Amino acid sequence: MKSVSAVICSQFLLIAALPAGAADLNPTQVTEIRISNPDFSFLGGIGYIHLQGDELVYNNTGKKISHLIWKTDAPVLTATAKAVFDNDWTLAGNVMVGFSGNNRMKDYDWLMDPPAGYGSDAWSHRSIHPDTQLNRYITADLALGHDFRLNETALLNLHGGFKYTNVKWDAYGGSYIYSRNEFRDDAGDIPDGERTISYEQSYPTAFLGLEASKSFEQWTFSVQARGGLAFKSRDEDHHWRRNLRFTEKYDGLAFMSVGARTEYAYTAQTSFFLAGNYERYFNKTADTTMYNLTSGEVVEYFPDGAGMKFQSFSLSGGLKYRF
Repeated sequence: MKSVSAVICSQFLLIAALPAGAADLNPTQVTEIRISNPDFSFLGGIGYIHLQGDELVYNNTGKKISHLIWKTDAPVLTATAKAVFDNDWTLAGNVMVGFSGNNRMKDYDWLMDPPAGYGSDAWSHRSIHPDTQLNRYITADLALGHDFRLNETALLNLHGGFKYTNVKWDAYGGSYIYSRNEFRDDAGDIPDGERTISYEQSYPTAFLGLEASKSFEQWTFSVQARGGLAFKSRDEDHHWRRNLRFTEKYDGLAFMSVGARTEYAYTAQTSFFLAGNYERYFNKTADTTMYNLTSGEVVEYFPDGAGMKFQSFSLSGGLKYRF
């Protein structure tokens, strides 16, 4: 009980110290503490993650006419629980919740038959929004699997499960360059604090995965890969200054993730580790419905009018305790 109390106390002190030391943290650092026994483990941590959400709009010929890029480097809280049952069956769950860190958004448009074409640098309209807030980021998964002992030092876990990711941003103020009468002939600022665009993505996902680990003396190396499909995914865009809301629903959007972990056993009870993980949802198009924000009435419908994609990358390092 004394050891458990010490761990809980140290975790509380880490969380309490985060605001004062956040400026000195590397954007990809994380400190984690795990409480475990041979049949059950629990991990809690704090860290940083990089997020990017892309919102794309297409015209009726399939050309990209708008691209909004939302980026965040944010602190996160993490929690992981894993149980190992008889006959080596496993049940594992993970949760990660983000906070508003360093956020920004850029909005590019290719409108009015731009004279420079449709290349990435040929935009006719652009707005930049450094005052962007991460309204919400949460991702959670639950997986059922089975361990297969390959030899005395190697283990393979095959698993499948369900994952849910939701992210939302709000952009305020900013500056713009528009093409009104001539190419990029109008520049100005949007009043500070004025909400301009809100954007949300949701990804319910079914996946299959494998995790392989290999031990060598005091070291353990592991890699994990997952792949699946997001079903009933959606995104929603509020253009507050234009009084419009855009919604899309997607099926069969491809998902993948890869991760690696290195662990060093300092003592029989204590280990140090370094881990990294990358996730991506690939772009797919969907029909767009445009609503009037005030009345809620449908204004227009665009077949294959939009696309979305999302990716995240995190690095973590921490301490593992065994009880």
